[in-house]
Amino acid sequence: MNLDNLKEAINNGDSDQAASIIVTLYDQNSKNFKKTLLLSNTLPEPLNRDFSEEKLKTLIKAFLLGTNTLIEKGIDSTPFTSQYLQITQAIRCIAHNLKSNLERLERNEFSNYTLSEQIQMYCIYIEDQKRLSNKLTTKKNYLTGMEGRLAKFEADNVKNVKVSMSDNFEAVLEMADTLFRLLYFKAGKEIEKAENFIHKGISPYNIGSLEEIMHLALQRNLLNLIWGKFKYRDWQVNQVENKVREKFYIFKPISKEEYKKELIGVNRYIYQDHINFSRDISKKSGESLFKFIEECSKNVDSDYIKSLFSLNKKEYLKASEFTRNIIRSQLKSLDEIYLSLELNGVRMEDILKGFEYLYTIAIIYQQAVIPKFDENDVLQYKKLSPIINQQYIIDHFKEMYGLELPTAEKIIKLFIFKSRSKMDIFSQPLVYVGKNNIVFCPTLIIQMNMVRIIQMLTTEFDIDISDKGNEFERNLRFTLTFNHHIKVNTNKMEFKAYDGKDIEFDFIGMFEDHLMVIEFKHLKLPFSEKQYKNSFDTIKFGIEQVNRRVNVIKNDWALIKERCSFVLPEEPLDDSKIIKLVCTNIFNFSTIQRDGVGIIDSSSLIKFFMAPEIKAYSVGQQVDEFFKRNLWNNNSPTVAEFKDYLKCPIAVEPYENCYEEDYKPIQKVNDDDHNIAFFDYNLVKDPYEFLYDIIKNPSGQTKNIKIKRNSPCPCASGKKYKKCCGK
Repeated sequence: MNLDNLKEAINNGDSDQAASIIVTLYDQNSKNFKKTLLLSNTLPEPLNRDFSEEKLKTLIKAFLLGTNTLIEKGIDSTPFTSQYLQITQAIRCIAHNLKSNLERLERNEFSNYTLSEQIQMYCIYIEDQKRLSNKLTTKKNYLTGMEGRLAKFEADNVKNVKVSMSDNFEAVLEMADTLFRLLYFKAGKEIEKAENFIHKGISPYNIGSLEEIMHLALQRNLLNLIWGKFKYRDWQVNQVENKVREKFYIFKPISKEEYKKELIGVNRYIYQDHINFSRDISKKSGESLFKFIEECSKNVDSDYIKSLFSLNKKEYLKASEFTRNIIRSQLKSLDEIYLSLELNGVRMEDILKGFEYLYTIAIIYQQAVIPKFDENDVLQYKKLSPIINQQYIIDHFKEMYGLELPTAEKIIKLFIFKSRSKMDIFSQPLVYVGKNNIVFCPTLIIQMNMVRIIQMLTTEFDIDISDKGNEFERNLRFTLTFNHHIKVNTNKMEFKAYDGKDIEFDFIGMFEDHLMVIEFKHLKLPFSEKQYKNSFDTIKFGIEQVNRRVNVIKNDWALIKERCSFVLPEEPLDDSKIIKLVCTNIFNFSTIQRDGVGIIDSSSLIKFFMAPEIKAYSVGQQVDEFFKRNLWNNNSPTVAEFKDYLKCPIAVEPYENCYEEDYKPIQKVNDDDHNIAFFDYNLVKDPYEFLYDIIKNPSGQTKNIKIKRNSPCPCASGKKYKKCCGK
């Protein structure tokens, strides 16, 4: 149903016409009424600049008129009322608090500074907060990669709420994205009229207007977060009272368990990056390579920024080997199909050089500045994030990698954040301040997630990578054929089904006396609420496909038997003998169950059938095997073991008891603003701490094993022991 007329009716204040359209929509699809309305983009959204109280009043009146119409028709209006109250409550409370936010923003005096001063101040703040957080990092003999994810710090200005170091840092960057866009909007074309980019004695501290505008940016981001979850993720809002009869609007997911599984997926990626990097570079080799970074940093004069872009090519390339390992470890999470792409006429291999270059000069510059930094000298702060001409970077990048100038320019400009940037500050860390000048903030550069940026760039330049789904399906099916405990159909299974529609099976297999039906879905990593919604819609479609295939199996068994590459039973199997799965390439939705279909990621699926033995090693003067476990109780897998495994794969298991529920309030601007809080999970225990407890207190599990010099290294690097940990 086309709802454009609804938006027009609301904009024109025509509540009668709006009510008529709303009732028709409810008659056609009462179950998904709320969802359809929200996703139609026809409602007055609290975050939009064109939002008005008049539009909201028209919508509320239309809902009340619609309720009367349903009652007159003899239709139970309770479900209708329940759904529309959710919408109006969410819009009302968020819009009211945002109005207070904007009013306070208009009175804020931070705009008295020039744009370049404003942005440089905040970038200095980012860099200094990272410096200070590094001081807080606990020194341990081992790292799990989860240290920064643990919620163990008190939140600023909010009592009894714990946050992690990574939560704090991500919030600082998200505030930067919101704040810079606002500052660009306010500056308009004046951005190119600036004259002075040298700000002596600039510091972000003891400036009340900056502190206030940061709080306003944080509040806006949190309101934006809960609106995104409400609109795209079907979160609910309920009005409740606390013990002193204060009213609160509480936003929470329909399924807390599914939300927890999404968070587990996110943290699995953090751990995967940590493991990939650890495998690629040992502590000894890392220290050796980092010496080249330190040597280069000695040639950089923090009082003369041009010295960073005068580094000798030979010395620079030695230093870049350290960051090349970072690139390699991140690339392990990226599908190979991306590596052969061209974006805007530039080869991906050259774009990867851009990542390597920016990572390298950022780390070199930090090493030149931080060890000598005196936090008590206000004149030093500008060194943390200097303003430079972007041409310095382009010319030096061109020289270091032997690129043509137009190519080097295209690549560096991919990383420049401007007023109309479609990508965010996480992806474009060189922040433009006018007249070809950018703020160089090393921390913004080092936090870049290469996989995320490359996927966003393919969307930005409308690159078709649909073939990756077919390749993903083929590779998984081929891999599973090597397990002789399951039978995998290798014939094309495509025909017109009993219902008159074409059908094609991604995967049919026999495991003991059970039939396995799997639908493969290759997805991009979601980084926003809308992307999560789109990804899960694809998975839900996969669930529908699996259940349809099972119905086809029951009705077209003879055709399936005829086309299958292995012998099937004479009669179709009962539902209890069919394992139904949607298998994805991402971790975010693993172990969620919907409509009798399980969701699992490909790495967990392959782990069970192809690599069931789990071992952990401690590498020192000798190699100690300190943890060993097999997913199969005997020498072959069973259906019972697999069904248990689907509920909690080995990669998910460590996280199960590491989270605590929490309701986090959003700070108010004015006393008469609405009290709003949202549900969240805090990671309160390191999921991998148990491994190191075993190292410290092995209880007989540790055993010394002899590794020959030419044997594969147990750290899984792929190298011989003598050339890796045995050096």
